[in-house]
Amino acid sequence: MNAITMHIVGTQGYIAPEYLADGVVSTKMDVFSFGVVLLELISGKEAIDKEGNLLWASAMRTFEVESEQEKARRLREWMDKDILRETCSMESLMGVLTVAIACLHKDQSKRPSIMDIVYALCKSEDLGFDISDDGLGSPRVVAR
Repeated sequence: MNAITMHIVGTQGYIAPEYLADGVVSTKMDVFSFGVVLLELISGKEAIDKEGNLLWASAMRTFEVESEQEKARRLREWMDKDILRETCSMESLMGVLTVAIACLHKDQSKRPSIMDIVYALCKSEDLGFDISDDGLGSPRVVAR
């Protein structure tokens, strides 16, 4: 059975701008929302703050720089301070940030596919899972 979506319901801060502006519906809306979630994880901030500022818009302004060194410096200032206490590398965090920013591209056709996102996140050298004897995995940082 095929269904046609007539109305999208979503939480403000996660909804892709093309839907808000033109009502355009695509799978790239989910990619946009996933990018916002990645930003929340990196920053420790909510998708929309108490003043109504959008996290993704703030990130796009913050990281619109050419220099990777400047981008890394800004990331250190912007990210959740608890992440700084972990052992994951800035290189790994920059990789996650790069994926998040790609997910937020204004042109939805230029956003990565979910398979591209999975591949990029799996390539990260520091992130991994610890598999316990009972078969349940718990996220952890892997030193390599």
